[in-house]
Amino acid sequence: MIKKTVLGVPMALVDVDEALSGAWKDLVHEVDVIRVQKPSPDDWLALAACGFLPKPQVVTWRAAALGSEEEFLARLARRDRQNVAAARRRGEAAGLRFDVRPVTPGLMDVFVPMYERQVAGMRHGWPVATRHRDHILSSGDRYFAVCAWDGEELAAACITLWSPEADEVRARFVTSAPTHRGGEVSRVLYMRLIEEARHRGQSWVSLGSDPNLYGHLGQPGLFSFKSRLGFDALPSHEVDGSAPSEQADRIVGLRALSDPSFVLAYPVDTDGRPRRGPDLRLEMYSGRADLDVRPYATARVTGVRVNTVG
Repeated sequence: MIKKTVLGVPMALVDVDEALSGAWKDLVHEVDVIRVQKPSPDDWLALAACGFLPKPQVVTWRAAALGSEEEFLARLARRDRQNVAAARRRGEAAGLRFDVRPVTPGLMDVFVPMYERQVAGMRHGWPVATRHRDHILSSGDRYFAVCAWDGEELAAACITLWSPEADEVRARFVTSAPTHRGGEVSRVLYMRLIEEARHRGQSWVSLGSDPNLYGHLGQPGLFSFKSRLGFDALPSHEVDGSAPSEQADRIVGLRALSDPSFVLAYPVDTDGRPRRGPDLRLEMYSGRADLDVRPYATARVTGVRVNTVG
């Protein structure tokens, strides 16, 4: 059993025997997460019975670009379509203009400081894009930027990877100026990204990958935003064909996590055995038994359960 802090969150890493025996219980007042890393599927039933939920370690957000914006929007709930239309109207009223351009050193010189300031304001920020700057600039036309401009000032930008071999464009890093934060500019930015995917003849659009613990690096609102924009959260191995990388988590505290926090766990069969596949269910954790799950209970999850913590 190893106790460690992972980007600000106290965790205990245990093996299967320690998870099943309850050897971790002395740490419940010191950590937020008890985790079994890469448990064998043979142990999933026993782990689930003890509250350890097998799940993909990383989820990837993906949607079909479809033939037109009208076809794409038709898949969304009425309110979500209205949110896109309202965001577009407000952008036009504010005089914002959107374009697609190559990623140049000059653009990165503006993007990276803006991105770092945004990450610095997060509770558990991790400035991943800073480490990738040189790689992006050395990758030629594999990367492009979708930008929003307020006059001559960059309002928001999405650094995007173009992968013809995967028939996909993928948002890698996104940031916005403080006066343009929130969902509205991002909605228009992503709709412009989907349009560019169609223009390049790509079938799929990805909004990137997230560690599968919302309430830590990714926040619950991020899940809600991406899902309601028409994207599905899938186990990353279902998208890229890699070998599955899985964990079994039990959340026991919310000291360093947000309330609510949640994971996307594998659904269970009638015998209680978790089943690997593309479908996922929401396991939410909160100090409130009457938690309103409506912002998260989209058609793209197989179910929602609230687990009271503390």
